[in-house]
Amino acid sequence: MKGLTDVEAVFLKLAWFFEAPEQESFNIGLLYRHLDNEWLELALELMNQFFREDTYLIQNPTNSILRETQDHCFNQKQFADFLSEHGLNYDKRKLNVYYSRGKIPKADVELSGTPYWSKSTVEGFCKQEKERLKMD
Repeated sequence: MKGLTDVEAVFLKLAWFFEAPEQESFNIGLLYRHLDNEWLELALELMNQFFREDTYLIQNPTNSILRETQDHCFNQKQFADFLSEHGLNYDKRKLNVYYSRGKIPKADVELSGTPYWSKSTVEGFCKQEKERLKMD
């Protein structure tokens, strides 16, 4: 942990928990002590996604814990959906291939091998891609 900022250390510990929840614990107090604004929203969204999609402990969600986070942080599926909703022919598979080839922006943050992009990054790529396609 030497050389890491407090924010980086929190996300590393969170990633360890996501990778091996039976062996690793995560102190939620770290979120309160070391994160704020976008970093806190991202951590909470990741925890929400982990319990809904990776553990299936929340099987029938009835409400959203975070109201606006989805407007701020996109996983690959959300990134592809955004592009598709804005007239570009993208799905998760195509986006994944383009990401592996370096054709889309580098993720703003990557946790446990999962890339995430900010809303501004996604919007910027969408605009750039629309302009590029007009030139072809």
